[in-house]
Amino acid sequence: MNSLIILPEECVDASCAVLSGARAAYAYETHGLRAGQRVKAAVLGGLRGEALARESALGRVVLELSLSIPAREPRPFDLIVGVSRPQTIKKCVQAAVMLGVRSLHFVRSEKGDKSYLQSTALLEENLREESIKALEQVWDSRPPQIVVHKSFRHFCENKIAPLVAAPEVVKIVAHPCGEGLHAALEVSSHGADSRRAGAVVAIGPERGWSEAELALLQALGFRVVDLGERVLRVEIAITFLLGQLEALSS
Repeated sequence: MNSLIILPEECVDASCAVLSGARAAYAYETHGLRAGQRVKAAVLGGLRGEALARESALGRVVLELSLSIPAREPRPFDLIVGVSRPQTIKKCVQAAVMLGVRSLHFVRSEKGDKSYLQSTALLEENLREESIKALEQVWDSRPPQIVVHKSFRHFCENKIAPLVAAPEVVKIVAHPCGEGLHAALEVSSHGADSRRAGAVVAIGPERGWSEAELALLQALGFRVVDLGERVLRVEIAITFLLGQLEALSS
């Protein structure tokens, strides 16, 4: 990993943190942290900087902290993702965190296996664990908001409004037979306000969105885009689309 994330409850004060149990073993074994070594570090949700290991063993790690760098600002992107297989969920979380999105919304969809919603990968503690891994990779401390919604219709009718309220927000849904990507993502007509407001991107599970789900999204102003002839995995589609958005809004 490129850095070490420290949990707020592990901080004794602003200059010292103590890791114990499995967390200490993680720093000792996974990071290979030894007494006297320095490592890039950050407190989850807080400042970034450097940590010096004063003690380091399997059961206890004591860190001297020097943190003064704010968390990176999130990119103005919000993701809506149809719940997929557990391993795909983990990859989507890691992609979203490393790309710095504002929020990630997992929603149950008609074509997604109902059992996926019961996956332990969607438990809060496991979502946090995947977020931490990704934050350590990019040396950041602020994870996106991650929410699991059990009903697509309820999400669209009651929860999505804050994401799509601004008229200048770019709203796109990935689905075969849509319009060309560059036409849908063209930001020149929106100007600077669109670049500040960002985009909401909806990507279905492996089998895609149903016609009813597409209709709900289109009624909210989403434009359907086709990602090309190649069928992409969900986490690859996320990376591809956000890369295009970043390029077109720069």
